Amino acid sequence: MEGATIVQQILKALDLHSGKIQQQMKEMEDRLCTEIQDTESRLRAEIQDTENRLRAEIQDTENRLRAEIQDTENRLRAEIQDTENRLYAQIRETEDRLHQKLSDLEKRTDARFERLETKMNYWRLEWSETQETVDFLARKTLQHERKLRSRAGQNEIS
Repeated sequence: MEGATIVQQILKALDLHSGKIQQQMKEMEDRLCTEIQDTESRLRAEIQDTENRLRAEIQDTENRLRAEIQDTENRLRAEIQDTENRLYAQIRETEDRLHQKLSDLEKRTDARFERLETKMNYWRLEWSETQETVDFLARKTLQHERKLRSRAGQNEIS
């Protein structure tokens, strides 16, 4: 019996001690839960803070990129306008030179036509004079032929 009493005493002591252990474990569990909740809250706060900073940084980057894009767009538009103005100026310059060349060509052509017209008038005058000379010679030839015929006819009659 003594062994049973000892076992009972050990069980009783373990029972008392297990209550203390359970209580200590419960306290430890509560402390761990509190620490976990505190850590979770801190991590959530850090995550929220990081998210807010990243959102702000993204917004700042977006704003800078939009400003840069707008600036680039404005510069490109200015360059395009400048290029367009230069090209139009070159086109007008070329057009003016072509008009000048065309005008010079027209003047030279008019001068050549005038010289050609002068030559044609000279040839007409010469042709007209030649025709008059031919007509005169033809009349004289006819007159001489009539005279010759009339004399030939007179010679035959006589």
